[in-house]
Amino acid sequence: CNEAFIENPKEAMKKWIVRGRPTEKALLLAGIQAGLEKDKLRKETPLIDELLFDSIYKYSAGVYQLNKQQDVIYTIGAPEVILENSKFIECDSQSGSLSVKKLKELEKKYKDLDKRGLRVLGIGYKKIKKDSFKIKPSLGKLEKESVYRDKFKDMTFVGFIALKDPLREDVKEAIKICQGAGMKPIIVTGDHQLTAQAIAKELGIPAEKKNIIEGKELAGLSKKAFKKKLKDFNIYARVEPIQKLQIIQAWQDMGKVVAMTGDGVNDAPALKKADIGIALGSGTDVAKETADIVLLTDNFSVIVSAIEEGRAIIDNIRKVVTFLFADAFTEIILIGVSVIAKLPLPLLPAQILWINLIEDSLPAVSLAFEPREKDVMKRKPENPKASLLTKEMKAIIFIIGVVTNFILVGLFIWLLKNGMPLAEIRTVMFATLTIDSIFYIFSCKNLHKNIWQINIFSNRFLLGSWVFAVFMLMVGVYVPVFQKLLKTVPLNSFDWILIFAIGMINLILIEAIKFVFIKKK
Repeated sequence: CNEAFIENPKEAMKKWIVRGRPTEKALLLAGIQAGLEKDKLRKETPLIDELLFDSIYKYSAGVYQLNKQQDVIYTIGAPEVILENSKFIECDSQSGSLSVKKLKELEKKYKDLDKRGLRVLGIGYKKIKKDSFKIKPSLGKLEKESVYRDKFKDMTFVGFIALKDPLREDVKEAIKICQGAGMKPIIVTGDHQLTAQAIAKELGIPAEKKNIIEGKELAGLSKKAFKKKLKDFNIYARVEPIQKLQIIQAWQDMGKVVAMTGDGVNDAPALKKADIGIALGSGTDVAKETADIVLLTDNFSVIVSAIEEGRAIIDNIRKVVTFLFADAFTEIILIGVSVIAKLPLPLLPAQILWINLIEDSLPAVSLAFEPREKDVMKRKPENPKASLLTKEMKAIIFIIGVVTNFILVGLFIWLLKNGMPLAEIRTVMFATLTIDSIFYIFSCKNLHKNIWQINIFSNRFLLGSWVFAVFMLMVGVYVPVFQKLLKTVPLNSFDWILIFAIGMINLILIEAIKFVFIKKK
C-alpha cells in the first residue's frame, strides 16, 4: 500500500531520488533496508485494485493475488481505524482472536507512542476468495471506500509502525520569533491529537487540553461557538480537508492575515483560500501550482526570514518616502509662497534640479540599503489596510515642510530687507535646503528610535552618499564653472552659521516628533 517510488533505482542508494508522500517514502526505504523490494513483491503478488490514502477515511488499501485460491487485502492507516476493523491478531508471536483485553492494551500502546510525538500507523490484512473483489469503474472514491471497508471487516491486525519526523534544530527558535512578532503558529494535522500535542510542547506552542480540538469535535460546533473559542485553539488534530477551509475562514472573518503551509492534493483548496498559500517543495504538483509561494527547502525558518525581510523592506520604503516627501514639500511651499506674495524666486530652476538630482538622489537610494532594525521581529503585525504613510511620517513631513518653510520664508524676507544681494540670498536658500536634507537624512535612518539610540555609521552607502552630497554642495557654491551654471556666489562665515542653525533646528524638531511617538508606543 505505497505509492512512493525510486526514480533512478539503478544508481547507488545514496544517489536515489525518491518520490511520494514523506511517510510512504520512509516506509519504502525502511522496507528496502529490511530486504523487501516493492517491485519484486508486486510481481509475486500482482495488484488487482488499490484505494489511495485520503484524510477523510484515514487509510489506504490494496487487493493482491495471493495464490490460485485466494486474494488478499492489505491495509495501512490510522491505528484506531485499523483496530476498529480487526477481529484477529498476528503479532508478537501471538495469533488468534483479538480479545477486548488485548484491544485495550493495543490502544494504550499506540497512545503512548503518540504521546512521544511519533506518527503511528496500524497495519492489517484479510484473505478473501479468489476473484471475489469487484469494483465498478463508475464508483466514486467514497463509494469505493465503502466496498473496501465491507470487504476487510474482521481483518487480522499485524502491528504498528511508529515514525519520528525529527524537528529541525532551528524550528523552535523560529516559532519563538513568530510569537514575539505577534504571529500565532497553529498546527493543523491529520495525525492523532497526542502526536500533535507532543510536537507542540517541543516547539513551545501552548498545548493544554483547552488548546486542542479534533476534527469530529469541530464538526459538532456551530459557526458562532467555534468563533467564540477560536483564539484558544492552537492544535487541530484528525481534521478533514474541508475543515481547513473552515479554520482559515474563521480567522479571516476576524480580520487576520492567514498563511498556510501544505503539500498534498487535499491541501490545494485551503492553500488557495489562505491569504498566503505556501507549498512545500517536496509536495504534490497540485499544491505547488495552487500556492503563492513554494518552499524549496521545506524549512519553516525560511518563512520567518521572509517576514523579517519583508518588514525591513517596508521600513526602508518608508524611510525613503519620508526623506523625499519632506524635501519636495518644503520646496513646493517655499516657491508657492514667494509667487503668491510676489517676491523674487528664492531658488532658480537649475538650483532646484541640482538639489533634487545631485544632492538628494544618492542619499535617498542609500536609505534602501539600511540594515534591518534589530527589533523588527518584536513589533506587532500591522493592519493590512494600514496606509504606507504612518502618523509619524506625516508629522515629520508636515514639520519639515511647513515649519521649515516658514523659517526659510522669514529668513528670505529678512535678508531681502537687510539689503543682501539676491544672488547671495538664493545661494543661502540653496545651501540651506541642501544642508537641511544632509542633516535629517540620519534621522530617517530609523523612524522607531531617536538618533542617539542608533548607530549612524551602520550604512556605508549612506555615509558615502553623505560625503558626496557635502562635496557637491561645495562644488556648486565655490567652483567657478558651477557658480555660473547655478548662479551662486561664495558664502561667508555668517551665512554658514545661519545655514547650520536652521539645519540643527530641523534635526531637533524631527527627533522631538520621534520621541513623542516612541513614548506613546
